[in-house]
Amino acid sequence: MKLFATDLDGTLLNRDSQISRENADAIQKAQQSGMKVTIATGRVYSDVVAISRQGGIKTPIIGSNGATIHDENGERLFHLPLERETAASVMQWLEDEHIYYEASTQMGIYAAISTHETMLAELERVLGSKPGEDIERMIRSIKKHYDKKDYHRVNNHLEIPAEACIYNIMAFSMNPEKVQRGREYFSSRTDVAMVVSFEHNFEMQHPDVSKGNALSKLAEHLNISMKDTAAIGDNFNDVSMLQMAGLGIAMGNAEPEIRAMAKTITLTNVEHGVAHAIHSLLEGKPIAPEETIVSEG
Repeated sequence: MKLFATDLDGTLLNRDSQISRENADAIQKAQQSGMKVTIATGRVYSDVVAISRQGGIKTPIIGSNGATIHDENGERLFHLPLERETAASVMQWLEDEHIYYEASTQMGIYAAISTHETMLAELERVLGSKPGEDIERMIRSIKKHYDKKDYHRVNNHLEIPAEACIYNIMAFSMNPEKVQRGREYFSSRTDVAMVVSFEHNFEMQHPDVSKGNALSKLAEHLNISMKDTAAIGDNFNDVSMLQMAGLGIAMGNAEPEIRAMAKTITLTNVEHGVAHAIHSLLEGKPIAPEETIVSEG
């Protein structure tokens, strides 16, 4: 393989939202061997740069689910934001439905104060009514949304600067009914593409934006055939690149549907599944652990 694309959350990052030493070392080894490595994530570019630096790696970055592509030196190679009127209609609907959202832009992330307060109230209700549930997992999920770089709170979407290119709008709720209602509504619209990257969210982006399309553009830029690419991920926003890459790899902790459609399966993110996949590719060994049932397709 000449180009290896890895998702971030639930894939390259561990439970503490960090790049493990094992994964970082594997990426550096791949790069030293001549393999190109890129991070492909729903996170905004500046957030990924900060995480990468902390982890000690430097790669091209496919950000905002494929709406932006930057090379390893930070030069933007491609971007495709939502039409401003379309983005405004998305955020207005979310505000009317009292659903927390984050708008990712080249100027940082913008979140409406009113929906932020709604999310905190939802969290309090969940923690109060379901003490037996995995509280630590929920708190990690919420915390992840406040660990991002360049996070700005505004009263509503009208206060987002006009010069901000809105690449992705991520909606988040602890209320399953709100999540389902939002997913159904936005999946029926043709002016946005709706993807899911986590059990409590749904994300809207330009209809032509996907991680798969961005991986194809980056491969073309690097003069690499898509058959010589591998992609690894754990959730539904990774499907396009897993299907378009020469080799689609599911994480051991991936959603069941993702594991079923991938060509092979690696270890979990806690077990440094990215490192395992990279080392297996470099050594010409099967990626899937012996006990893993691998899809034929």
